[in-house]
Amino acid sequence: MTEFNHYGGKVNDQPNIDRRVYLICSLLSIMILAVDFITPLGVASGVPYIVVVLMSLKSPEKYFTLIVAVVCTLFVGIGYLGSPPSYAPTYQVIANRGLSIFAIWITALLALTQKAKTEELHLERIKYLQSLKELEIQQEKLKILKATMRTVQDVMGNFLNNLQYFKGRIDKHKTLSPEEINQLNVLIHDASLWLNKMGNMNEVREKRMAGDMIGIELERVWTNDDTIAK
Repeated sequence: MTEFNHYGGKVNDQPNIDRRVYLICSLLSIMILAVDFITPLGVASGVPYIVVVLMSLKSPEKYFTLIVAVVCTLFVGIGYLGSPPSYAPTYQVIANRGLSIFAIWITALLALTQKAKTEELHLERIKYLQSLKELEIQQEKLKILKATMRTVQDVMGNFLNNLQYFKGRIDKHKTLSPEEINQLNVLIHDASLWLNKMGNMNEVREKRMAGDMIGIELERVWTNDDTIAK
């Protein structure tokens, strides 16, 4: 069965996702740096690194975005050293580079904050779904328990009603005939057999009983030895 992570991708595809993100971020960074090398100083050539930072969020690695932000900051500095000179004032060049670095880190921090909140909401959703599942399991167990107890009551109720007949015969005749003793033994054996099969069943099939209550279909109780109660 295919498993999925909380990013919506297959777990088995995560290494491929990482490699694609690493490759794209690397290529984008190099391309932006190359453009920066041919762009005169004074132009905010470091701003496009924001795209690289945003792209890094696709990686499931927690600290990859911070690493990308650090690398992009270094590239802004390298671009400053390798860019052709311009007639722009030095303070303007430095200000543009500073704004680029500021934009890179603001984007990285805001994106990571949003990512953390998304993951937190995802975990809360998982806990909620797990709670619902546990509640469903508990309700199903209670339903089966009630059905079992109703069926036991039905079996034992019939057994006790039949015992009343034999009790009446004993009260009247002070004894039982050999045929009645045999019938009593069969009654006890059948009741014991039903209870034993219910205690060893592997599958429960429900049926409606008197009063629209749910019980167990004893005629189709499967036990550990794969026999069916008859």
